[in-house]
Amino acid sequence: MLLASIDDRIAVWMATHRVEVLNDPTVWIGTIDRLGAVWIVLAVVVGVARRCGAARIVLLAGFTALTTLAADSASFAVKDLVDRTRPFVGHPEIHPLYAVHSSSFPAGHAATSFAGATLLSYVAPRAAPLFVALAAAIGVSRVYDGVHYPTDVLGGAAIGIAVGAGAAGLLALARRRRSA
Repeated sequence: MLLASIDDRIAVWMATHRVEVLNDPTVWIGTIDRLGAVWIVLAVVVGVARRCGAARIVLLAGFTALTTLAADSASFAVKDLVDRTRPFVGHPEIHPLYAVHSSSFPAGHAATSFAGATLLSYVAPRAAPLFVALAAAIGVSRVYDGVHYPTDVLGGAAIGIAVGAGAAGLLALARRRRSA
């Protein structure tokens, strides 16, 4: 009960204390993550920066797309089970910055973001702080925009980290087999 109260308070406070200049960027940051698109682009950037060659870049981008799709699918499976209402439904003082129609828990954008960030952090560990910062910013934007509670984001992040870690594990296994 205490966690729900804190969750409600944070969601209401963030969505009712917006700074207008941040409204468009927070919507935009969620848009670039739609279905993990930003992570696929970043996979290409990582591949180019590491001079992987065209075939490996395509494989990395494709594997990143599959990873973010898996995280998104897992989040929607949980959404169907939990069926939590969006914060703007339970709190009329929240005016979302855009319309959404699915269940609130977990945050799918957080799931795809943290899956992509986890996988790409394994591939390019030096850039890990940047990947995690971007994933966190995407997650926070969901609460700021009035479409998720903080625990929705944490739940989505947990799903994303699990899926991303599984994908990184598969890459590690493939690397070991290739070098054996």
